[in-house]
Amino acid sequence: HDENLRGKQKGKLPPVVKVPPPRPPLPTQQFGVSLQYIKDKNKGELIPPVMKETVSYLKRKGLQVEGVFRRSASIQTIKDVQKLYNQGKSVNFDDYDDIHIPAVILKTFLRELPQPLLTFECYDHILGITSVESSLRVTRCKQIIQGLPEHNYVVLKYLICFLHMVSQESIYNRMTSSSLACVFGVNLIWPSKGTVSLSALVPLNLFTELLIDFYTNIFNSRTVPGEILP
Repeated sequence: HDENLRGKQKGKLPPVVKVPPPRPPLPTQQFGVSLQYIKDKNKGELIPPVMKETVSYLKRKGLQVEGVFRRSASIQTIKDVQKLYNQGKSVNFDDYDDIHIPAVILKTFLRELPQPLLTFECYDHILGITSVESSLRVTRCKQIIQGLPEHNYVVLKYLICFLHMVSQESIYNRMTSSSLACVFGVNLIWPSKGTVSLSALVPLNLFTELLIDFYTNIFNSRTVPGEILP
């Protein structure tokens, strides 16, 4: 809590504590390793198993849960689930009887990537979105997204497609695209050095909100062989 307050006084968010994977990582490691590493260990599958399973579960059982992605879950349970995934063991979310566990696991997976899904290279471009005229912002988002490496693009498209579905059920779950952007923005992009400043949250969240709201428009012109959607 004190660290949180100190961070806010300096105009920065508190740093995220990342748990480094063992060296060398387990062949089944899911958290703290690159998308490429996971792909190589999963027969070339583009979507990491932990993402596929959490999204699939939440799509079936969580779309109308009020506050999904907003609530926390038991820290110990999250650690236990991460350990199972890292050891290549199966996870049955029904065993935990808490829809917020797969939601937190999905956010944790994104946050523990060595490089953010939107890549360090895109950070400054994304910060510039507030300087773009309102009518041109969706086009600018599209340009930035088109510049992503193919693998990042496919995984981002998979995630945003799902978040768009969640936002479509906001009458039930109270998670509008704006609410989702506040939750996911900082898990999709952060600077290569230091932490996200509070002033950066506005453009980061705006960019994420635009991706969710205009998903079809932004992602409609680039398809990758073998990609799947939720």
